[in-house]
Amino acid sequence: MKTIKFAGLGWDGYTGQISRIKEGVQELGHSLDPENPDLIYCNDPTQYINAIKLKRKFPKSFLILNFLDVPWHMPGVMKKLAIEATIMKREANIVTVISKKVKKDLSKFYDGETEVIYNPVKDVKLSKEISKSNDYLYVGRANDPIKRVKLIHETFKNEEKTLNEIIFCGFEDPKFGNYLGVVKDEKLTELYNSSKFVLLPSKAEGIGLSMIEGMICGAVPIMCSDNLTAKEFAPEDFICEPDHISIKKKINEINTDYEKFRTLALSYGEKYKVQFIEGCQNIGGLAKNYAEKLWDDLLGFADYCLHEDTTILCIEDGAFKHLSISDIVYQRKKLRKSLHF
Repeated sequence: MKTIKFAGLGWDGYTGQISRIKEGVQELGHSLDPENPDLIYCNDPTQYINAIKLKRKFPKSFLILNFLDVPWHMPGVMKKLAIEATIMKREANIVTVISKKVKKDLSKFYDGETEVIYNPVKDVKLSKEISKSNDYLYVGRANDPIKRVKLIHETFKNEEKTLNEIIFCGFEDPKFGNYLGVVKDEKLTELYNSSKFVLLPSKAEGIGLSMIEGMICGAVPIMCSDNLTAKEFAPEDFICEPDHISIKKKINEINTDYEKFRTLALSYGEKYKVQFIEGCQNIGGLAKNYAEKLWDDLLGFADYCLHEDTTILCIEDGAFKHLSISDIVYQRKKLRKSLHF
């Protein structure tokens, strides 16, 4: 496999997606070269047009546009995306999304093909040595209205001690509870293991990583019914109506037999350990694993086509058929047995 020059544009976020992909690309023996790339990756809607301009400058490059979410709450960005949809379809080699929910949302204004590739979760692990010493944990942005952190405040506003002990991790201070800021992965693993509940009252999530990371560590997530991602990744037992009364009622219900619901959370966590972080033992491994998945799922058998005009032939119905990279990307499962190099 030839060395690929990679350019990554966009939002790094709490999971450090862009930096992890870059790290993983280098772990795989490829290089970073934003000035003369073979492979361009962008996950920020406000920068898609810049990624497309870079693609036009280097027309032989392979462009991946990734949607972490569809920002319906940002009318200006949505209007721009609707206008750019035709350009995206024409210029991008592939458009990816991080969940089936995002795929469905995107289809409302983009009629091209999309591929679901789940984001990597942090390298969290269940620890039997850590006891449940904390009741509630929140991980993520706290001041974005769509996250509805105010619901947490409303739920516990009459329980001052509980309210002050809720742990918040992330870039933004909610101005109540115990705000720790951005914590290292080792500390986050400890917090997931020591917390009974992970609170996720948001109206929408691209994937809701804290929900998955929490379940891996045996913390029960509490989510709202209008968050479609919750229904994609969690059992109905952990979902309630989006109001403080329902949230409190759901917590009380789970507390009546907490070990039963914790076991249920762990069973879902085991499933996602395979789906999201299979084979990862550390941050370097996680980055490499995600880059390998990105590479395998998107480019599959055609990695060398980025450099050479190699002919790829597929035998279909007894005849040879020339394939584009897009053919391989979107039909790889069907074609896997019949590709010849």
